[in-house]
Amino acid sequence: HLNLTASYTDPSALPRYRHHFRTIQVDWHQTGHLAALVEELPLTETRQTNEIELFNLKKLVLRSKAFFVEEYEMDAFVEVLSNCHNLTELDLPGDVLCHNADMVEYFLEKIEQLPNLQRLVLSDANVDAWVAHHLLKVCFKHPQLVDLQCDFTIADFRYPIMPTKDVCDPQFAILLKSLQDADNMRTDAAEPTGLRLKSLMLPLINGGYPQDFLFPFLRSHVPYLERLDMPCVHRDYDGRDLKDAILEGCPRLQHITANYFLGLGDGRCGINNVIRDCIPMGLRTFRGKCTCNDTNQGECQEVMQSLLDRHATTLEEFELWGCDHIRSIHLHSVLAKCRKLKSFRVTRHVQQGIAFQDALISSWICHDIQQLYLFFDRRFYLSPLCTVTHEAKVREGKEAYAQIGRLIKLEELGLGHIMGDFALEDLTLEAGWLGELAGLKELRHFHVLTDLWASMGQAEVEFMVTNWPKLEKISVDTHNDEYYVHAMLSKPHWQWLKEKWPGIVLTWNVL
Repeated sequence: HLNLTASYTDPSALPRYRHHFRTIQVDWHQTGHLAALVEELPLTETRQTNEIELFNLKKLVLRSKAFFVEEYEMDAFVEVLSNCHNLTELDLPGDVLCHNADMVEYFLEKIEQLPNLQRLVLSDANVDAWVAHHLLKVCFKHPQLVDLQCDFTIADFRYPIMPTKDVCDPQFAILLKSLQDADNMRTDAAEPTGLRLKSLMLPLINGGYPQDFLFPFLRSHVPYLERLDMPCVHRDYDGRDLKDAILEGCPRLQHITANYFLGLGDGRCGINNVIRDCIPMGLRTFRGKCTCNDTNQGECQEVMQSLLDRHATTLEEFELWGCDHIRSIHLHSVLAKCRKLKSFRVTRHVQQGIAFQDALISSWICHDIQQLYLFFDRRFYLSPLCTVTHEAKVREGKEAYAQIGRLIKLEELGLGHIMGDFALEDLTLEAGWLGELAGLKELRHFHVLTDLWASMGQAEVEFMVTNWPKLEKISVDTHNDEYYVHAMLSKPHWQWLKEKWPGIVLTWNVL
């Protein structure tokens, strides 16, 4: 395995060892590394041929730190790709689709010529509509591809004054016709119909997909699909039609990522219909993302209630970001009802956390959970309506943190508080409840999501050394600037921790 992201890596040694590499990750700006991978070596008595194929390479990951991949970089990449015939996984910036037509065509030909390719990821770009459709056609024809992640946006650069919908819809009709023709040929040959895809993320289209393409596609062409990043549909659709298409055509679906709150406001929310009435095997993964407004507040809560009512016994992964209307009780209920839960992530973009009062309603039963990211919300205590005594607040905080401390298989823990609730002493020993987390002996990564870490001192870092023997990484987030972070992390107790544990990784992020 080789990571070529460091500028000090010497590319001259790469040709001699290229046959041994199984995984390569490289930044685009390390162009010399790409070229060196396929550089010809001089012939010697022991080297009679100049074979440059990377025989053992299975996974290639390229990261772009620029806004555009230069043509000379693209040339080096395509040359590498031409010599990786055993490649099974390819993770690329979507910029590879933003070059001249000949270069893009050549790249897509190389994709077709990778006989063992199983996973393709393309991300972070605006891609021309014609190129995007050509890519989908190539990928849908690939005999081995089972995982396709198109994390980019379809744009139209040829007819910029026309709505993207008007440009894309005819091309989707052509794409659907080609899929139908291919299935007809398979039927005539007595072969199984449908694509081999098990995981799919379609490109984003502003305005959504035409239902005349999406619903027949889901109903007839992806029978093996297990994971779906739910695409948006043109707003003139009925969510029940989406449900029927998935129910009929995707019997194995168990993992959903959903931009699910469409603001229809009339009970037609597509994802709620899917969660409530489809997925007979039970949903195992739910990732939700949305931009909420007052019109879809009810839909947010309907989706959460359907998730808990129908899939609490099977749910293993829960992730939520970008939603203001999820209630504290719903977040608590995921932890209290989903026994098989392995991962729970609520990001800072969700302006809701778990209130201490709700965290005490019942015990969290997800005892096998390994990853937990959550925010506590004590804004109720600041309300004039609050009659809770100081002693009661302390008891509630202690028990809320004790809920976490009982999840002894945790390997990754992220804790924070909602903006406006400046409970900076929560993660201290004397005034807070860090001591309730002493049982987390498997913890490897501790992520402090807000400025709670700023109140920690010598006692707290000694607590980590004593009670978290497997800790490898501490990440801290802050609303202050980087000078503040450097000053804080230069304090004696953090320096003591680095001396005590030389291998500990301390990272920070300015919000």
